[in-house]
Amino acid sequence: MVRNRRHIPEAAKQRRVTVSAHKKSSDIARVTRSNHRTINRALRLSHLTGSVVQKPLQAGCPRQLTPHHVKLV
Repeated sequence: MVRNRRHIPEAAKQRRVTVSAHKKSSDIARVTRSNHRTINRALRLSHLTGSVVQKPLQAGCPRQLTPHHVKLV
């Protein structure tokens, strides 16, 4: 069954990681009506980085300056 993707708030992901100390990921997925892969991704990210969300290293793309813009700067 294909489902649409939906945003899961950071607080909800953190709760799932906290509950994972006592329950299996399949049980958490059943209760929260989400896929077990979603739970496992949050757990893996939490173990690797200490955070349940991926944050970009830099915001946006680096700016490409043309010679005309360089003259103005």
